[in-house]
Amino acid sequence: MASPTEPIIRTLLPAEAAAFWSLRLRALREHPECFASSAEEEENVPLDVVRARLDSQSPATNLVIGAFVDDKLVGMTGLRRDTFRKAAHKARIWGMYVASESQSRGIGRRLLEAAIDAARKMGGVEQVHLEVMVDNTHARALYRALGFQSYGLEKRALRIGETYVDEELMYLAL
Repeated sequence: MASPTEPIIRTLLPAEAAAFWSLRLRALREHPECFASSAEEEENVPLDVVRARLDSQSPATNLVIGAFVDDKLVGMTGLRRDTFRKAAHKARIWGMYVASESQSRGIGRRLLEAAIDAARKMGGVEQVHLEVMVDNTHARALYRALGFQSYGLEKRALRIGETYVDEELMYLAL
């Protein structure tokens, strides 16, 4: 049996909007408890809008990083620098997801390492923040392994129907 192809990690291009949006909607459907947005809110976003978002990426302020295996997008994460001058020393990781069939291959770690590296290159970014649901033990362990530290707990951060999700707030000093 041939070994799986080594993943390629890079910033997504506007031409990859359909693949990105398909994976994003999959993430929202499979793990609604892990994301503030919902598939219902995003499934009708026109592809032109998604393409424009990817086209407006800037290495200094925001980007979406993808993981490709055999030219197929299997993972993603976003990085957004705070736009307010007094908070521009912070960036936030958002939308982290690796397709189940590609998990346990180090792809999530590589995506996060790429996002952390991109934050360091933004110039003036001193810390990276993220939120993770408290029940997501694998993600929390990965974040800790990369040096993220907890700085708080947001009780009832998300509500899905009548169920509430608590989130751990984490940061990494660069």
